[in-house]
Amino acid sequence: MSKLSQLLEAQELDLAGDRLAERRRSLSELESLRLSLARAGELDEAHRQLGVRREELGRAEHSLDEEVATIARKAKEVEDTLYGGTVRSSKELTGLQTELRQLREKQSGLEEREMALLEQIEQVGRDTEANRLARTQCDRDTRDISNALRTVESEIDGELEQLAAQRREKVGDLPEAIVAEYERLRGKEKMTGRAAALLVDGGCGGCRVKLPVLEYNRMKAKPEDTLLTCPRCARVLVR
Repeated sequence: MSKLSQLLEAQELDLAGDRLAERRRSLSELESLRLSLARAGELDEAHRQLGVRREELGRAEHSLDEEVATIARKAKEVEDTLYGGTVRSSKELTGLQTELRQLREKQSGLEEREMALLEQIEQVGRDTEANRLARTQCDRDTRDISNALRTVESEIDGELEQLAAQRREKVGDLPEAIVAEYERLRGKEKMTGRAAALLVDGGCGGCRVKLPVLEYNRMKAKPEDTLLTCPRCARVLVR
């Protein structure tokens, strides 16, 4: 076998590199990191919505509190009038008693609504605290995943560097035209990374096409550094 057989050895190194690169792109840590970052985004959006909800409840509670205070003041005024000794008419007294009862009932109803709002505000506070705790944990998870990812990527990158160094040795003294054509062909999807094949058994070892005997013999007789390609699949042929 000629010196060009080193091109086939380089190709095996390239294929090993392809597998490593694909593994690097498909690391489970990448998906875990994506999910963790998405989770962080979801928690931040939930936190924003909780903040909006807290402001809405706060405004509603403040409005109710003012309304309760207004009703309480009015009830106090009616009560002071009722028990102040200035009203003599029984009809007027009955009217004041009815008004006071109605005001107290309204005040009680408003206070109940205010208490319900305060409970909701407290719940939002608890939800906000839980959200921030979850966000802190999410940050820790993201950091751990990122560290694990960097470790695995570093290991793969080290292997890729080793393969690249070995490949350079294999192609370093091969004809530039042949190496250039091989690399051009490797970029084509249909080649699936195999851009070189043996000229063997009367034809191309890549696509298995049989060459006419005269053509096969002609190729075999060419100088060792001649660029030969398969007439069917275009792969670089190595004798």
